[in-house]
Amino acid sequence: MYKKFLITSILSLICVLFSYAQEDSIAITPPEEQVDASNPLSKGLNFYQIGRFKPNKVELQNIVNYTTNKWFIRAAVDYTKPYDDNVYYGSSSFMVSRIFDLAKNNDEWKVQTGFGVVVSNSKVNGNAIGVNFVGVQMNDKWKFVELFTYQSNGTIEAQYGAYYKFTQNGNWEIRTHPRMLFNTQTGVHEIPVGIGIGHTMRTPMFTTYIFCEPEYDLYNNEYLIYSGVKFIF
Repeated sequence: MYKKFLITSILSLICVLFSYAQEDSIAITPPEEQVDASNPLSKGLNFYQIGRFKPNKVELQNIVNYTTNKWFIRAAVDYTKPYDDNVYYGSSSFMVSRIFDLAKNNDEWKVQTGFGVVVSNSKVNGNAIGVNFVGVQMNDKWKFVELFTYQSNGTIEAQYGAYYKFTQNGNWEIRTHPRMLFNTQTGVHEIPVGIGIGHTMRTPMFTTYIFCEPEYDLYNNEYLIYSGVKFIF
């Protein structure tokens, strides 16, 4: 019953989003006003609220990013809400990466790479320190994103994403960007795969990015919906 309801909801949502996309595809935003909202290294201050809706709970994540020409700083708090119980704390982390701009003489592709450190606290694994890598390669239509962290408590987070802008103004895109988690201490892992859609909404004061990405966790044999909203200032 849950799978049938989830699949029906996913198909309905995708149909609605594509209908809006067709209306939006003829508008062209001036290049000087464009913000690549799904780029984790977009300059300035931005806030995320992300949810992973699973069969019996939702895993929530609040993220604050601040990016300059040279530095990428991220703070995150994870917590879980069982549908029939109270919210409880999962983990928190703070990450700093040094950013390098590559392919400067390439007019078509922009390439950024960052290396840094991360410190964290987990309800399950305690305190830890580790290393991280972040990378973005993008042109007018395509974007590829990598985020990898390894910590001293044996936890690994790996996110590899691909995006394709399918409207003229770039406000709508097809995306796949699952978050894979590996815990060598507990043996609890997550290996989701999926594809979804993202939309950018622009105002004079800030830019908003919303996305919905239905996924299937190969390791835990369950469906989930990965969705969220991002505000860029």
